[in-house]
Amino acid sequence: MGLITTIQNKTEQVRAKERIRPLLESRMMRDILLEIGQRGTEKLDPQSVPLEQRPLATKRAAECGTAGLQQSVIREVLLDETGIILYAGTGEVRFLYGDYNYENIEDTDCLPAVAQYLVQHLLGYYNITRTFYSVPRHNGRTVTEKTRQVFVRRHHEDTPFDPQPTRKQKLF
Repeated sequence: MGLITTIQNKTEQVRAKERIRPLLESRMMRDILLEIGQRGTEKLDPQSVPLEQRPLATKRAAECGTAGLQQSVIREVLLDETGIILYAGTGEVRFLYGDYNYENIEDTDCLPAVAQYLVQHLLGYYNITRTFYSVPRHNGRTVTEKTRQVFVRRHHEDTPFDPQPTRKQKLF
């Protein structure tokens, strides 16, 4: 049984990657990553290192000075059906799908995977959470949860560190 579940999970991951590939390879995503790179980095806030990883961070800081401990100035990213918004300091930069001749994303269940892709390009520690709404299935007896928005927030001491979406979910 465990093997079948593992295979299903791997299959779903492959489907998720195929589903979001056009967005990840788009001009919009290239512009977002360029904006993240141009915004630069700042010294890593000690409170944004999870407790269990602080000894490793301290060791790296001792080995290479503070140059090796940087975090992105992007403090939050919001993904929804209309676009992706980066928050840096007090400013925000909007990347709307409509500006790139894309339609709004109706199937927002792919957004957690896009958020995980973005976190790979951000320096520092980030949490990914989502809001969702319930939709009755076609037989009317059960409901399914559909993603509404996905939030990527920089980890801080008052927020527990959980780099995965809050619930195990099927992306498609």
